[in-house]
Amino acid sequence: MSLITVAGMLGGLAMVLLARRGRRIAEQLLADERAGLVGPREAALGRIQQKERSLSLGRGICVFVAALLVAVLGRAAVSGDWGGTTVYYAALFAILLVVSALTLRKVSRDLTEARAQLDRR
Repeated sequence: MSLITVAGMLGGLAMVLLARRGRRIAEQLLADERAGLVGPREAALGRIQQKERSLSLGRGICVFVAALLVAVLGRAAVSGDWGGTTVYYAALFAILLVVSALTLRKVSRDLTEARAQLDRR
């Protein structure tokens, strides 16, 4: 198993755990809002903070996937081995990078929209 594979697996695990943590925080905020423990403005601020954390995580994911893509292409360039595994990893990381970037763009738009709505209140 190559170092790139291990790094990808450990990085993916870390991302999943961070995303789960963020989801739990969002669920707790929703439960507190429904129970009347926080007002609408505090709930809106909490959702904005959640989106900011998601944006930070998304940036980290994009950087991590881009680093993996560069590592795969760099290893192939140095070794001269452009076989099936290299092409597979390069295509996989390129697709993941595009999907991550598109998702990051959506989260960024959602954050801008949420801030605008908070300012209107």
